Parts: sequence; structure tokens; C-alpha cells
Amino acid sequence: MNQTNTSRTRGIGLAIVAAAIIALGACTSASEAASSEDRGDFVVRPAELTSDDYTELAAQLSEERWLEDVADVLNESLILPVDIGLRFAECGENNAYYVPDDREIQICIEMFEGERETFAAYFETDEEIEEAVNGSFLFTVFHEVGHALVDVLEIPFTGREEDTADSLAAWWLIDGDDGEESAISGALSFYTDPSEAGDLEESDFADEHSLSQQRYYTLTCLVYGSDPDKYANLLEEEWLTPERAEQCPGEFERLTSTWYTLLDAHLKD
Repeated sequence: MNQTNTSRTRGIGLAIVAAAIIALGACTSASEAASSEDRGDFVVRPAELTSDDYTELAAQLSEERWLEDVADVLNESLILPVDIGLRFAECGENNAYYVPDDREIQICIEMFEGERETFAAYFETDEEIEEAVNGSFLFTVFHEVGHALVDVLEIPFTGREEDTADSLAAWWLIDGDDGEESAISGALSFYTDPSEAGDLEESDFADEHSLSQQRYYTLTCLVYGSDPDKYANLLEEEWLTPERAEQCPGEFERLTSTWYTLLDAHLKD
């Protein structure tokens, strides 16, 4: 990991997250916040490693407060009934999980090298790659936060829970200043080259996640829909089809209305 670049882009990303959370909290009245008891926090727990391969990286991530700073801004905004753990874990794969029995979010420490390999195919400079990795990290964390909130706040949803978690992550990031870039990084991490997209098995359709290409288009659509003029390049560069792009402003408007309604009683003043 390039410590200088990563530290700088992490700071930019956390500023985005903080701005989004401040905006969310501003929409909640004091009476609504007082109606719920705040008995829990997001709590960062020590990295869970099974080898020495990631000891140095885990120490760097802790020193740079990758999870700690995210927990801080979440705790400044959300009213929780119980603690929710956050930790890096050695998983043997580039992934992340919410473990309901432990009420814990686990971010696989392998994601950093995995995402760096992914984004190296799209960007030329180390700075661009690190910014994309940072954005993908934030999207991943907030996706798992979505699972955690659905669990502990008993948030109702229809359809796949994975789609619900994607939508929360996208909305939360897009609602902040320039957070769309993190959502775009999240979308790009799901992109599949059309020449490879046909190599699907029956298990892909049975999976709890939407197909990667579907997640890519949905997230891109939400970013575009948040400001079609600002993100006209997504249409011009064929990230979206014109037919889908027409629907995106309405999709983003519905997403915003839904999540403000669902989280309203759980936001601090």
C-alpha cells in the first residue's frame, strides 16, 4: 500500500462521509431524536488475522484510523439500540461481511490488494488507483452498514437485502459533497467486460446478490440521476444506455425519499 497516497485520499473520503452525515442529521428534529434511546455505538475491534502476511498492513490501517474515523462520524449521527462491531479480518478473499450473531461488520483485509488490481485496469496513475480504492472501501463499508442497520433497527425492505444495502451505501455517499465519486468506484468494482459477461452459471442467478453487471448499472444510474448535468459524461461515455438514463432522476428521487423516511427516527439532531 502506498501510505502517502492512501492517507491523503482516505482523508478526502472521510470528509465526504462526514458531510453526508451532517446533512442527514440536519433533517431530524430534536423531538424525533429524543424519542429513541441511544444505547449503542459502532465500535472498532482489533483485526482478526490468521497469518503474519497482513500484520504490517493491519497496523497501518489502525494507525491511519480507516475504520475508527468512519465509526466516529457514524456515531455522531445515528441512534443505535446496541453496539455494532467493525473490524478488518483475514478472509482469504476480497470480500466483506455483516455477521448478525456477533453484530459485527468484517472488512476483508485482502480487499486492498484485490481492488488495486481491479482499478489498475482502468486508471494509469497510482494516485487515481488509490482514490478509486478509497472510494470502493467507503462503498463497501456503507454497504455492510446497510445490512447492520436493517438488522438492529429492524428496517423493513422488499426484494433482496443485498440490493437494499447497495441502495443505502449509494444514497449515503451521493448525498454528501462529491461522494458520487465513491459510488462510482463502487460501481466500477462490479463492472464485467461484455466479452466475459456471458460466462454465467446457474448459481450466479440463484445468488443473493444481483448480477455484478446489474449492480454496476444501478449504481451508475443513481449517480447520474442525482445530477444529470454534472454527470452527463456517464451517458456520453456510454456508462449508461439512453433508455436507462431517462429513468435515473426518478430512481434517485425515490431512493432519497425512501431512506430519509426509513432512517428519520434514528438520526441525531
